[in-house]
Amino acid sequence: MVDHLFIPRTDILSIELHSEHRDWLERWLESIEGDIEDGNTASSICLQAALSELVLYGEVQHDWTEVLSTCLTGEEGIPLAYSAAFGKRLFKFESQWRQTPVHAIHSHFWLRKLSSNSFDATPFCELIEGLMQPNGWIYNPEVSPTQFRTRMKSEYMMSFAMGLEILDHCGRLTGRVGVFTATLVAESLTPYLGSEYFRIRALESLGKTEQAPVGLGEMVVDRKAGKGYCDFLASEKVDDYMGTAKRTGRDIGVHSPLSSLQARYLARYSSVEVQSQIAGRLEGFIKHLAEHPLDIPSFQIRDLSIPFGKDISPLEVIAASVIIHS
Repeated sequence: MVDHLFIPRTDILSIELHSEHRDWLERWLESIEGDIEDGNTASSICLQAALSELVLYGEVQHDWTEVLSTCLTGEEGIPLAYSAAFGKRLFKFESQWRQTPVHAIHSHFWLRKLSSNSFDATPFCELIEGLMQPNGWIYNPEVSPTQFRTRMKSEYMMSFAMGLEILDHCGRLTGRVGVFTATLVAESLTPYLGSEYFRIRALESLGKTEQAPVGLGEMVVDRKAGKGYCDFLASEKVDDYMGTAKRTGRDIGVHSPLSSLQARYLARYSSVEVQSQIAGRLEGFIKHLAEHPLDIPSFQIRDLSIPFGKDISPLEVIAASVIIHS
């Protein structure tokens, strides 16, 4: 089984693609070929390209480990999120593109594991251990010197889940289960579907899913948007630093296939009633996506035509096919 944290407990090689999703992924892969050849890429792009190739062809078509080595590896073999060429594309980012966030470490780890199950993951485990913070979480403060209370919850939950996966692969969770569990339990229920999904995946790694926060199912049910589910309610956007509500009057929540998959996954840790509500809503979403497979909108402000995001992502397209054929 080939799986990835982003696609909840799904064998990537068994995913059946909708024809329009297949066409979209093929076009996307063609669109990035030139940039890959020029070394103009990011670890997240390489990851999504490999996932796309796996669902399209049943195997990877490019040597992504070579791309990682030549374009996305810094001094002493440190994984990088961006290549030098890609860094120049980012606004006012030329002087700080050398970054090693946990998601970049995980992408390098996953792609190398994909190429060989026998690869030596010790360097990745050591990197994660070096990023374990005094507050119990796993993240790289050098990437962003933001105070913890203002960090994005979905980001640090994701980093935590990714870090535990790498440590578990290396057999280095032993003796740390209690500490890591305490870190997760101390964090109250968040208003973000994504952050709670990553919390559950981290608790699964620790064998402590009974510590799922109270009210989880009800929070998921409230994240209805469009035909499916979204990550958060626009009406609940709050400035974590000031503690005040942000301007949300013109914001619209839009359905996300990826968030909808996460909602379905979280349902298993909820009451029977909640499971029924989520399953019923997703049944309608399945029918909708089957008829409108590329109805995967970007978040946007209601009265402006500019979306918050450039385009559909391969992850959302793959998730949409998973939902249709589930």
